[in-house]
Order: sequence, then structure tokens, then C-alpha cells
Amino acid sequence: MKQVLLLFLLLCCAFTGKASTEIVLESDSLIKVLQTLPYDTTRLNVLNKIIRIEQNNQQCIQYSDVLMKEALQLRNDRYAGLAAYYHILYYYNRNNQDSVAKWLTIMEPHARKSDLWNYFFDAKRFQIDLYTFNEQYELAINESQKMQQQASQRNSNRGSIAAYQCLSNAYIGSQRWDKGIEALETAYQLLTPTENPVVRISVLSQLVSVVKEKKDNKKLLKYLQELENTLHNHISANPSLKTGFADVYLFNELFYSYYYLNTHQPQQAYEHLVKSKEYLDENTYFMYKVLYFDTFAKYHQAIRDYQQASDYIDTTLTMLKKDFTSDYAEQLLEKARIWKQAGQSEKAIPLYEEALAIKDSTATVLSNNQMAQIQSKYNIEKTELDQKRENNRLQLTYLIFIFVILLLLFIFMARLFMVRKALKYAENEIRKTTENVRKTNEIKNRFLSNMSYNIRTPLNNVVGFSQLIASEPNIDKEIRQEYSNIIHKSSEKLMRLVNDVLDLSRLEAQMMKFQLQDYDATTLCKEACCMAQMQNEKTGIQIEFSSETDAQIHTDITRLTQALLSALVYPQEHRQARIIRFTLNRDEDMLRFRITNSPLADHAFVSQETIIRHDINLLLLKHFGGNYLVNDKTPEGPEIVFIYPIVSESK
Repeated sequence: MKQVLLLFLLLCCAFTGKASTEIVLESDSLIKVLQTLPYDTTRLNVLNKIIRIEQNNQQCIQYSDVLMKEALQLRNDRYAGLAAYYHILYYYNRNNQDSVAKWLTIMEPHARKSDLWNYFFDAKRFQIDLYTFNEQYELAINESQKMQQQASQRNSNRGSIAAYQCLSNAYIGSQRWDKGIEALETAYQLLTPTENPVVRISVLSQLVSVVKEKKDNKKLLKYLQELENTLHNHISANPSLKTGFADVYLFNELFYSYYYLNTHQPQQAYEHLVKSKEYLDENTYFMYKVLYFDTFAKYHQAIRDYQQASDYIDTTLTMLKKDFTSDYAEQLLEKARIWKQAGQSEKAIPLYEEALAIKDSTATVLSNNQMAQIQSKYNIEKTELDQKRENNRLQLTYLIFIFVILLLLFIFMARLFMVRKALKYAENEIRKTTENVRKTNEIKNRFLSNMSYNIRTPLNNVVGFSQLIASEPNIDKEIRQEYSNIIHKSSEKLMRLVNDVLDLSRLEAQMMKFQLQDYDATTLCKEACCMAQMQNEKTGIQIEFSSETDAQIHTDITRLTQALLSALVYPQEHRQARIIRFTLNRDEDMLRFRITNSPLADHAFVSQETIIRHDINLLLLKHFGGNYLVNDKTPEGPEIVFIYPIVSESK
């Protein structure tokens, strides 16, 4: 998926082209002219031309700094805004989010004063695309929506198109393909006959990539032909730009090959593949090279030259292995399909297993990142909502105070007027509060929907390996047993996750039912240790328990034992020697269950399951008047402390 995202981001960038000998000579000539010019607008214009030529080099920043300094001295907001824009473009190409954000802040007031909104929205798009590429999808979606509103207010069609392109990238990056395609088609509909050809090429190229992934051959041919015509017309009017658009020509030929391969016309596909080689050189973007070898692999697969197809896939695997894990897994699956089609299942099965393991791991990381982003966004909005409510209370207090004073100054009719006014105001505030509650519920529903990622991973294992067992009747007994074990473990993981989510929901809603009784705390701890030792037979965990007090607690023994047990075992399958020190002592009227070197508090095992388990433990302890503390920075190792009132206070 990161490969597709990077391809989208390359397509969304302005097609600046590659430097040629003539352009370098032009740059040298302009630099000589610059030295003879006075400090005026003409000099700013020459600096601007030099930067546009040198924008892919280190000299871009040097000349941009000069342009900014001289533009500020001359109070020329247009060129000051352009200087900030070139800084943003330079740092965008180097994936430097902080510098992009800094220069975007600098650019905005100059863009407002000089009406430089098209450049500003392009710069804003660069920032949002970096959020998407760095998997900050929820932030990218939120910023894209704000950008679209701002572009509408400024009546900037180009800004609206860019906003929908960014929104499409973010949705597709987070696997929401339907919304991504809808946003991209909206951008396409906004294109006007007089639209900048580069913007049209960008949108069409992105559409070609999307419909190719969705295997919509009819739309693929339509957009390819429109892209080809737009590109031909633009280069015919500007022949000097042809070298700069080499990657776009390469892209067009490769996707024509995909189309003909999808429609079972390998000969026509090969003709476009041969033609695409004309545009391939050492300056070709990395991802277009991957696309080139992938297309050749599909061609050889179509003509049943499986060994050659596998060799091309090996080339893409070498290129993707380091930085593009999910796409590396997709290429492994593609290689497995090649050998399956060739009838060599013994080669395909290990590839399927490796690819599925990588995809499961990647999906888990992606889900955890999205969950963290949504939770962060939820907390921020909740804080803002609380602040608004506090402001509303203060405002209401002031109104009541004023109303009391007015009662002493005005007659009955004035008083009645003020009452009606206060009631109307209160009604409006209720509507606002209701709307805020609705938005909060939507955020919560989104949080719950994202839990499907964590449920889908073990469910995919169950379904996938069940299908493998069902579709391969002659599979070895050992492999069948291994697949059965995977299905069993995934089922247990799925059941455990569902039970945890249900417990968390009941605790949050205060609907959990408890079976309370008095029990000796030391005995409870020893029983939990015994249960943990039974589960830890193969994990290498040793538990050293010591108690410094005897006390009775009033609790639900099963729930509290489950909470203690979660801190004494690995939260997932793992084998690593570890010594856990478990102590029980009394601090005034509270018991402190201290568990040092607990795997549950270790950053190495952070997952959605551990996050939910922490929340369950915290809510459980707080329900009984205690507390739950996690400290991962102690010298002895990560530590968890359960604080619980002794029996007399709890009753």
C-alpha cells in the first residue's frame, strides 16, 4: 500500500521536469545577469527564474533565502510568498514535516496580501501528503476537509481539486477505497476546460492508478486515453518540456500494458512495454522503476513464462524489501500466484505463509497507529468541548447577574422581554450542546469501527487457513496440524479480544455485574502466581512473590485475579527469560500489589490488546475505590501497581 501511496504523491506533485544542458546554461546566464541588476522587482523576477531552474538542487534554498530577504526589504508580498513556497517544495521532497509546517505559516500572510492562493493551496497539499505518507491518516483527512472549506471560501477551484486529491490519498492509505475513489472523482468533475494541464494530468494519472487497482478496465482505458490526449496537447504547445515529462510518458505506457494484460491482449501489452523503455533512465523515479519491472512480470505470467515472471518479481522484491513492507508482501503474494498458476504449489505455499505473516503484522501496526490518532483527536475535541461548556456556564452566570440587575431597573414588560431573550439564548445553547454530543458519539462510533482491524487479523487467519485446509485435500498431516494450531490460536485471540472489549464497555457504562466476597489478599496473590506459573511453563517467566502484610479485601475474586494474571504473563505468544517480582504491602488504609518487570507494561509488547487490558484494569480498580499505575521507567524494569482498599474501608 505504501508503494501505491508514494506513486499517488508523485503524481500529485507539480511536474517540474529534469534539468537539461540547455537549462543549466540558462541558469548560468541568469546568474551573470543577476550580478548586474539593481535591487528592484526585475531582480526579484530573475531570482525567481533561477530558483525554478535550480529547485531540485541545494542551491534552491540559498537563492530562496536571498529572494525572501530582498522581497521583504522591498515589501513585495508576492515574491516573499513565492520564496516561502520554494522552501516548502524543497523540504517536502525531503519528507521534512516540521520545516514544511514552519514555512507554510510564514507563507500564509503573504499569500493573503498578494492573492497567491493557488501556490498556497499547492503548499498545503504538500503538507497533507506528508501526513498521509507518514500514516497520519486521520490528521490528513481532517486537514483536507479544512483545506476544502478554505478553498471554497476563496473561490479557488484549484485549491478544491487539491483538497479532494489529498482526501483521496488519505482514505486510500487507510484502506477506505470507496471514499477515496469518490473524493478523486469529485476532483475530476471540478476540472474545467481551461484548467492548468499539469493539474489535469495529475488528477487523470491518479485516477488511472486507482481504477487499475480496482480492475475497472473500462474506466482505465477511458482515463488513459484522456491522459494521453492531454499530455500530447501540452507537450505540443511546450516541446521543451518533453524531457521533464518522461516519467509521465513512462507511466502512461506501463498502464496501457496493464490494460491490455487485463483484457488478455499480451501482444499489444508488449508493444507498450517496449515503447516504455524509451523513457527509462537513471533519473527515473524509484517507484516508476518498480512499476516497470512489475509490468514485465505480469506480461511473462500472461504468456506462461513463469520463471521469467518470477525473476522480474524478485527484482521488485529487492527494491521494496527495505522501506515498503506491505508492498513487499503484495509482491510475495504475486510471486506465489505465479507459481500456483504454474502448478508448483510447493513453491507457492511458503510464499503465501510469509506474505500473510507480513500483512498481518503490517495491519496490526496500521490499526494501532490509527487508533492512537483517533484517540488523540477524541481527547483534543473532548477538551475543547469541556472548555466550551465551562465558557457557557460563565456566560450563563453573567447573564443571570445582569438579569437580576435589570429586574430592579425595568418594569414588568422589560422583565418579560429579557426572560424571553434568555430562554431563546438557552435554547440555542442546548442545540449547540446537542450537536456537540452528536459529534462526540460519531467519534466514539469511529473508534469502535476501527476495532474491526484488530478483529479482522485473527479472523483472516481462521478463514485463510481454513480455506487452505479445505482446498488442499492432500496436504501433509504435519502442515494440516500446524494450520489447525494457527486457527485454534487465532480463534482464542479473537475470543479474548471480543471479551475484553465487552468488559471494557460494561465497565465504562457501569453495567458490570460483580460477585463480591471477603478474601485474604495474600492467598489471592499466591493463587494468581500459581495460575501464572501454569501458563508460563513454556515462556521462560519466573515469578518471585513476597508479602509484608495480612489483610482482607472485599472484591470480585475472579475479576481481580484476572487483572493480576494479565500483568504476570506475556500478552502474546513469546519465549524470553524474565523474572517478575511480585510484592504485597500495606500503605495506611490501602493495599499495594507491586509487579516489577511486568510484560504488560513493556513497550515491546504494546498492542491494541494491551491498551484495552490497561483500560479494563484501571476502570476495575477505580470501581472499588482503588487505582492502577503503570511506570515503565523504574531501574528494575517496567512496573505495574494495583492499589486496593482493605476490607473495612471497602465495605
